[in-house]
Amino acid sequence: MIPIKKLNELSPTELENLFNRYGTDFSSIISDVVIPIVTDVKTHGDEAVIKYTEKFDKVQINSVLAEKDEIEEGALRIPTETVDAFKKAKLNIEEFHKHQLRESIKYKRGETELGVLYQAIEKAAVYAPGGTALYPSSVMMGVIPAQIAGTKEITLITPPDKNGNVPDIMCAICKLLDVNSIIKSGGVQGIAAAALGTQTVKKSNIIVGPGNIYVTAAKTYLFSLGIIQIDSPAGPSDVLIISDASTKPKWIAYDLLSQAEHDPMSVAVLLTTSSEYAEQVKNEIEADIQMGKGRIDIKKKALQNSIIIIVPTIEEAIEFSNKYAPEHMQFMVENATDYIDKIRNVGSLFIGNYSPVAVGDYYSGTNHILPTGGTARFSSGTSVDTFMRRTTYQCLTLNALKEAQKPISIMSKVEGFDDKHGGSVDVRFEAD
Repeated sequence: MIPIKKLNELSPTELENLFNRYGTDFSSIISDVVIPIVTDVKTHGDEAVIKYTEKFDKVQINSVLAEKDEIEEGALRIPTETVDAFKKAKLNIEEFHKHQLRESIKYKRGETELGVLYQAIEKAAVYAPGGTALYPSSVMMGVIPAQIAGTKEITLITPPDKNGNVPDIMCAICKLLDVNSIIKSGGVQGIAAAALGTQTVKKSNIIVGPGNIYVTAAKTYLFSLGIIQIDSPAGPSDVLIISDASTKPKWIAYDLLSQAEHDPMSVAVLLTTSSEYAEQVKNEIEADIQMGKGRIDIKKKALQNSIIIIVPTIEEAIEFSNKYAPEHMQFMVENATDYIDKIRNVGSLFIGNYSPVAVGDYYSGTNHILPTGGTARFSSGTSVDTFMRRTTYQCLTLNALKEAQKPISIMSKVEGFDDKHGGSVDVRFEAD
């Protein structure tokens, strides 16, 4: 069960494991699994995708892309009440992400015009995991920012159900979002199909969305070849909660368990200033586990990776969090806004007693495809920016280039490129 420890009692090894938790080195997976499959898909296209889907998912698919009738029929089997719930979330996600749109920049410095053009990546793919759970919410989190950015072609990648079809809920969400291209194959072969293109699948320029270690390895490998852009390598999901004991212990327990039920490798951390409160939260967690509800085996395994830490002050809890760089951070203390400027390196921040992670996962409008494994130190969650290209430009008059000629001549000579770098400027001032 989840242990309780004081911060100053954590060993260097325990701290190392908490702060550097990215995950398993998957270089062997790339060499032994990813490269052979990618090579096969590159050579044989749809045939290879169908073959590996049968091998890994134990299901036969007749085609790599879902037919229009398959999508329509699957969508019809989802209750109206369910679709309506996703419609409400869709509106919130659209509203939030529309605020992220950027305007191109244009300005003048003397006779030099400079600027930045923001343009959408034209073709994108969104990965949504299958298997032990379905993630229709992740489809919205990937597709909607791309649509708002202006991406023209969007493809969903998701494993088929046991009948070889796209799961009904995925069909319903794709119909809701007007996504008509669905690769009904997951794993390495699904990623390869979207990145390389096949006889029936159009090549994408970027792939976003969470997946298992094989999906992450495939995305990383294809990115390393310069074939696609990716959001970020995805590892096990995590949450860090800071509480001063002003919140009901059961609420905190549920918030920790909501992360634990994601995946056996998920990590849930509570930092609190109260030893008594730590025990109360632990008791609530144990009571829930004893009831055996929900994804009980997954929760039990995830709790083995998790911990409750007693800290002397909220400031020290924040300092720990800044080093930990959580995917999700819940900040549940009195006068929470007094501390906001001190918080850094968080994928998504949830402030107060009434902002559990589940709100961001499903409904508030912020994106839940977030940096994991401590990568929030240097990366951000999926957004409209994820699907935008930034192009800088300059336009100089003859007088502006004349002003730049001498500095360029000196600088290019320092670097050993004065023959043609410097020369390409000088030649424009030679007499005809």
